[in-house]
Amino acid sequence: MSHYDFRILGKEHAAYPNQLDCTHNCTYIIQLLNPATGEIELELCPLSAEQFVGVLLEVIESCHLSA
Repeated sequence: MSHYDFRILGKEHAAYPNQLDCTHNCTYIIQLLNPATGEIELELCPLSAEQFVGVLLEVIESCHLSA
């Protein structure tokens, strides 16, 4: 399995600025890149990325508890 790569860019360099859901006045974004194609899979501001990771960790925890 290949690992995802990421880029950190100024918010003004967002590939999909209309899809960014940032009302926190963040100055940069994180782009998650597909390891096979290099295409942008996900583009988030840092606070949205933290919230997303929190949800993923909750799902993983619930999977462990139900296994």
